[in-house]
Amino acid sequence: MKFIRQHINGQNTVNLTVESLMTWLEASAGNPLILGIVLALATFATEDGALIAGSLLVGSGMASPTLVISALAIGITTGDIALYAAGWSARNSKFLRKRLPVQKSRGIRRWLKGKETAILFFSRFMPGTRLITYVTFGFLKLSLVRFITVMSVASILWVTGMVMFVSEVQKAFAAYGAWTGAIAGVGVAVSIIIILRLYLTKNKLTPSLPDEEETGLDLRENHDSNC
Repeated sequence: MKFIRQHINGQNTVNLTVESLMTWLEASAGNPLILGIVLALATFATEDGALIAGSLLVGSGMASPTLVISALAIGITTGDIALYAAGWSARNSKFLRKRLPVQKSRGIRRWLKGKETAILFFSRFMPGTRLITYVTFGFLKLSLVRFITVMSVASILWVTGMVMFVSEVQKAFAAYGAWTGAIAGVGVAVSIIIILRLYLTKNKLTPSLPDEEETGLDLRENHDSNC
């Protein structure tokens, strides 16, 4: 199964399979520091892939839950902050404004009031919303403290829940063979990711940034002006 990250320009891709990522991580398992760094960096290429691979390492006893959870949460949160920083920098860079989704501008600030925490928290669990959300928060220079706090909490909760549950499933099925346990762990992890996202979407529990029709505002404003 492939996990693909598209670069900001939407053209280049980095392809990683859980199997290839596991091989990479297993080679670093003898050194906890190196393993933690590799896991954190892997989240920049594929968050879901790194999360599943880390869970399998815990389930197989090759890494401690504390190490894996800490490395994944740090890597994921760092990536989120990098997107926020990119949005912030885009205010003064024509090059970045052309390549980042910052078409929505001052009108959205008024719409966001009172919704910032919910939008940030739930975006962690939804694909396709993170780039536009985090970049927009940075572009509008919304509270960095709030951003870091909410994304840190969301990442820790998500990573801890997934790692502990998936690793326990893997251990339970490992009685039928190591590969059976690994396959069961991957299957459960993918199922949780898909089902959770479908549930949040179906029940409209995932606030997202609005378009012009929702706000009645012209969001395509001149980005050279101050927000």
